[in-house]
Amino acid sequence: MTDPIPASAHGLRRVFRESIVARDLAEPLASFDATSIVDDVREFLVNRPLTVLGIRVDGILAGFLHQGRLDDRPIAQQMHPIAEAAVVATTTPVQEVVTLLNQHSFVFVATLGQPVGIIERHDLEKPPMRMWLFGMITLFEMSLTRVIDQTYPNDSWVCEMSEARADKAKQLQAERARRNETVRLIDCLQLSDKGQVFAKSDELRKRFWDRSKNQIRGVIKDLESLRNNLAHAQPYAATNWDAVLRLSETLDRLLEISPDYVLMNSLQPFPDGAPEC
Repeated sequence: MTDPIPASAHGLRRVFRESIVARDLAEPLASFDATSIVDDVREFLVNRPLTVLGIRVDGILAGFLHQGRLDDRPIAQQMHPIAEAAVVATTTPVQEVVTLLNQHSFVFVATLGQPVGIIERHDLEKPPMRMWLFGMITLFEMSLTRVIDQTYPNDSWVCEMSEARADKAKQLQAERARRNETVRLIDCLQLSDKGQVFAKSDELRKRFWDRSKNQIRGVIKDLESLRNNLAHAQPYAATNWDAVLRLSETLDRLLEISPDYVLMNSLQPFPDGAPEC
């Protein structure tokens, strides 16, 4: 039986679901014995600095402490059991880690049932996560472009835009043509322009994205802000958390869109002629 989904689509799904996992973001989990002196533990946490510390009982990691909640009681009396924390395997996909970090301030990463690493929100600033997020935004924009292109053939989407934004795209296309680059007019649009075209279509919103026009425009604006911070190596885990969470929650749905909308046939000729509005 022939698989209806092209191998390239399988590869795309594998990249986003399996290529970057919890171990790529985790930091080693420091730990102390439950019999350790409180002042030594406090000094260690402050000097590193660390937010969370593992606590060992008989050589096995059995609990943890928060720096901000540390008091003068013996360590064994104030440690929290591991069962109270979120724990994932080293191979857990990053989108699951993001979901857990929306519910917890940190996530433990375990090997053979023992936590050996920790992920906090600021760890999402690392290059692997930046690559994953930038790829997700690119995949989202490619899908959006393909949906618009197939819904509005022969650049008829121009009629859904303001004259000023359409002229801006035409100017960019002309400039790129001057540099001997062959590009379609739709590829000269900004992500916000594509979002506007999509949001104005009741059919597209009903079929692909059951949200109001304003909600879609807000999401697109957040994604543009996140992409700008990623492109310029700026912090984003705090300022763009909603966009990060939304991309993670949307991954499975985005990868379920028909490959016809995501994968472009490079042999397909560009349509000729300008649309009549």
